[in-house]
Amino acid sequence: MEQADRSWTRWTKKKRAVFLDELAGTCNVRQAAAAARVTPQSVYRLRRKDPGFVEEWHEALLAGYEMLETELLGHLLSGNPGKTITRLDGGQIDMRMLIQLLEAHRRSLQGKWRGGPPLRRADPEDTNKAILKKLEAIDRARALERDHD
Repeated sequence: MEQADRSWTRWTKKKRAVFLDELAGTCNVRQAAAAARVTPQSVYRLRRKDPGFVEEWHEALLAGYEMLETELLGHLLSGNPGKTITRLDGGQIDMRMLIQLLEAHRRSLQGKWRGGPPLRRADPEDTNKAILKKLEAIDRARALERDHD
């Protein structure tokens, strides 16, 4: 881990790859930062400043959540009646908590990253009003042009 008083981190390609790989494997920012030998603060600083990193972060989390879903599915299909799932990395997670986490993740995908808010169709009357308003503005602009010529 880097020194706590250090105000910046030199992000190498290797540090970035280690962080993203660990994030994909654990969905845990602190653990991924420790694996990359950086502080969580430096990770969030990079995230604020680098849109490309934001996208890579998102892709890593998607991969991580897919892995969690796969582990849950494997647990359920194994016929194991236990309420605790042993993760591939050896960690333990409560099945109910995992299901809640995956549900929250699915809800978050309906926001910014996956299609935004639910699709709302414009009412034909509202559409017609908007078109007529635009046409009136065009007519006014043309009339002003004629008056100035």
